[in-house]
Amino acid sequence: MASSTGPPFFPLCGLPGPGGLVPAPVASMPSLAGVPPGEAFGLPSIPAATEVLQYQYLQHALPASLPQPFPVQPHQEEADQKDVKQSIKELQARFKLDDRIVRDLAGQMMKRRDTSQEDMQAIWEILAGARNPAGLLRVKIREMEDGKFRGTLTPDKDVEELAKKFNLDTQAAAKLAEVLSRRDDRKKDLRQIQKHLQLSNRPSSLVMLMLKDMRNGLPIRDPEYPPAVGSLAHKRGLKGHRSRSRNKRRTSSSSSPPLRSPVKSSGAGPDPKKVASARGPRPQTLLERFG
Repeated sequence: MASSTGPPFFPLCGLPGPGGLVPAPVASMPSLAGVPPGEAFGLPSIPAATEVLQYQYLQHALPASLPQPFPVQPHQEEADQKDVKQSIKELQARFKLDDRIVRDLAGQMMKRRDTSQEDMQAIWEILAGARNPAGLLRVKIREMEDGKFRGTLTPDKDVEELAKKFNLDTQAAAKLAEVLSRRDDRKKDLRQIQKHLQLSNRPSSLVMLMLKDMRNGLPIRDPEYPPAVGSLAHKRGLKGHRSRSRNKRRTSSSSSPPLRSPVKSSGAGPDPKKVASARGPRPQTLLERFG
């Protein structure tokens, strides 16, 4: 009898039975005249029976169902898209955006499903301090269309470094990057812009003023005005002036002769005898002289 826990015992195919025992080969059946063994009684031939038994053995040995991968939750994606749509509605109400730009933003979010939530968080942060939210949002949508959108960062790394150095706001940095992408010699423009920003105490406003001439294709000339109070150049000048003043004081103090230390008095006063001998004989008074 085959064990109820182990694989079944099939003597025809020579497979192991209970306990790993291998049965002895079965003696061949006597054949009738011209009839293959096994077919005399209406049974299939030995090779066919062996294949059937092997198939049954494999079906019994393998598990009924293989493990399936974790199913994807379709409701999660629907919930994320619902949150994005709600965020767009709140963005429109907060910054008073028109329907056209909202439709364009929603279209880009549909194309960027994998990062739509992160993109909306970045858009909220970007527009929070913008003086012209609609104009800045249009710039960011254009970056998405061109595949250059980097969230709160500008698509131009050079402009990003310039913004960090001079503390440019997000709107000025974004518009500057957009205009520079259309200029012929952007590296030269960046050098000239940096010259102007070093002299300004309101660099973001200065950038916005310079954008008009840059859009019209005009060259950026060298600055012809002194550094403003509070500008980077002004602060550097103050530091240099203070350093030169300290060096000057050190030089003057080292060239002047050293001051003599005062002689400490013992409190007894000079010796009268030594003073008299140093001065010579004391002159006689009138009484001593004329008696």
